Amino acid sequence: MLIDLHEGKLHIRFRVNEDSTVELVNFSALENTADLPYRGAQPEAGVFGIFKPNQFLAAHVTGECATGFHAGKHDSGSVSGQWLYAGHTLAENDLGTLLTLSVTAPDGLCADYCLQTFRSLSVVRTWSTLTNRSEGDIGLEYVSSFMYNGVGKNRTSDSYDALEFYIPHNGWANEAQWQRADAVDLGLSHMPYRGYSLPDKGNSRFHYGSIDSWSSSEYLPMGIVRDPESGEVWFFQVEHSGAWEIEYGMADGRNLYICLMGPNNESAWWKNLRPGESFTTVPAAFGADVGGIDEAIGQLTRYRRLIRRPNPDDEHCYVVFNDYMNCLFGDPTEEKEKMIIDRAAALGCEYYCLDCGWYDSGVWWDKVGEWKESPERFPNGLKAVYDYARSKGLRMGMWLEIEVMGTECELPRHLPDDWFICTHGKRRIENKRYLLDFRNPEVRKYCMGVIDRLVADYGCEYFKIDYNVTTGPGSDLNSDSTGDAMLEHYRALYGWIREVYEKHPNLVIENCGSGAQRMDYGILALHSLQSTSDQTDYVSNAYIAANVASAVTPEQAGMWVFPYEDEREHVIFNMVNGILLRPYVSGIVWNMSDASMATLREGIAVYKSLRGELKDMVSFFPLGFGRVNDRQLAYGVRGADKAYLAVFTIDSDHAEIPLEKLGVIRDMKVIYPDTEDCAYSLEGGLLKVSMPGKTCARLFEIHLG
Repeated sequence: MLIDLHEGKLHIRFRVNEDSTVELVNFSALENTADLPYRGAQPEAGVFGIFKPNQFLAAHVTGECATGFHAGKHDSGSVSGQWLYAGHTLAENDLGTLLTLSVTAPDGLCADYCLQTFRSLSVVRTWSTLTNRSEGDIGLEYVSSFMYNGVGKNRTSDSYDALEFYIPHNGWANEAQWQRADAVDLGLSHMPYRGYSLPDKGNSRFHYGSIDSWSSSEYLPMGIVRDPESGEVWFFQVEHSGAWEIEYGMADGRNLYICLMGPNNESAWWKNLRPGESFTTVPAAFGADVGGIDEAIGQLTRYRRLIRRPNPDDEHCYVVFNDYMNCLFGDPTEEKEKMIIDRAAALGCEYYCLDCGWYDSGVWWDKVGEWKESPERFPNGLKAVYDYARSKGLRMGMWLEIEVMGTECELPRHLPDDWFICTHGKRRIENKRYLLDFRNPEVRKYCMGVIDRLVADYGCEYFKIDYNVTTGPGSDLNSDSTGDAMLEHYRALYGWIREVYEKHPNLVIENCGSGAQRMDYGILALHSLQSTSDQTDYVSNAYIAANVASAVTPEQAGMWVFPYEDEREHVIFNMVNGILLRPYVSGIVWNMSDASMATLREGIAVYKSLRGELKDMVSFFPLGFGRVNDRQLAYGVRGADKAYLAVFTIDSDHAEIPLEKLGVIRDMKVIYPDTEDCAYSLEGGLLKVSMPGKTCARLFEIHLG
């Protein structure tokens, strides 16, 4: 029996074999590929049993045998190839079609594998719920959120060595730095076999992920693979703020598999399912298209807009001023705030976020937790600052690190240990903070009380929720494993966030995790804004600005615009960093000349004139993803008949940007700044730009068709 789904360009086929085993035999954006054979030798029974090549749900149970040589790979779990068909449904809903594929394993483990399509998109969302139908406990060591073993099977060559892998490195103040590699670079090369050889299956893999509560401290939870031979491109993301893993490996034969997982055995996760209990994996998205990174990110951008919480902020795209970066740096006072509020209002900003330090008179880092204003900093009360900002037409907000309490805060001394992440009988201390455990309902109640009080007392309309520390693998209190405790903690946190929005539906909440160390669509499906970096250098920030819309929709991507030199090109470059994303304005605005203020104000006005279009456009990267030390960068967004392009030169005064993929260009012009000091020409789809000096940036408007 065949189960086929078609949506957008996707052709998806599951096959139920005569022995009732189930395989995912096709996931492609190319037509006429569903019946292409598996490229390796068909499996036979051996010492480990039968390995099914086209697995769709990897899982391993404690005490059972893996189904093949596996090393650290996750494609040979004890039940991965043993799932037996028990039924399926196809249900139409508001998004598209939901496939629920029910399977059973010989040990009494059952699974409902869910695959949701989205109308006109070539991407699906998957998750599975596993239930113990046996009479004894079943220990789960890993379960995949998505798995496909046929990546690159549509090529005509005999090897997948030429596949292009895009690996999304992400570090503090160094976010969204993609690197391209091939199978040989990643140690996945298919060795040629001459004469007698071992079975045609390698044990090596390439994998990356997170093992703690900063989901993106090393890598973004996503990836892209492209086959230059067929033109097909696959793209995917794991939607979880804690531990996750993406794994590439050689399947049986000459096929590549991709396995997407949340927490698993490598992140200290283990789950004991008692009879009748269930476990649901974290969701993941997987898609296919024809093209390159533009098509991949375009599909993911449209998908991300569909799965996030509908909210007016992402429709209106308000301009936020934040007083931290290259500004007060956490040293607020009533006098300073009022001075900067005047400048923010004059620039045309709409929200004003009072950042860290407002709750303590001295060194405040290790005293967070009670969230009460400092009378030394605000002798007339913090509400006086709020009222002053509102009198200037600004909506007010503040910084919170709600998930922690400082070691010098008095409150934790009077609280039980189960309020906090603990291991081996001790509270975890990370950079002078205790970490709250949201599994505890008393923690959630206390944190909701903080939100309620700040909204009621000050009329707060915006929160910047920061998270500067990590839990490590998780707590060992009251859970099967530290990894499972962290998963439960995050699910409780997500539930608490939903309750906050239910009580305060007009709140705008920015997700900040020490910049962008927690940038994922587990939490960004809830919050409207994401801080994209803690980078303080405006030129280095361009390397992030040119790439970060790969990780987050442009309208959610908060990008610093923080001039700290009173110089025209410096101000322009800063503004262009943020103008096609979501500008977070800051910097030394109290010490800028009228000319520099006018240049910044002009950029904010340009952004406001574009934001109604930008929220529906998709990104394109005409030079590919930017790399640190590139001397030219380009990032754009496009719609059906118009595009906008940011061009940066660094230690250079010229750039050449290929634009032939945009199609027919009717005309183009520089729209920021409004001067004619930038010379450019378009020749055969190649844009040549001559800047008025070195290290400059300009914004172009392009009319298509």
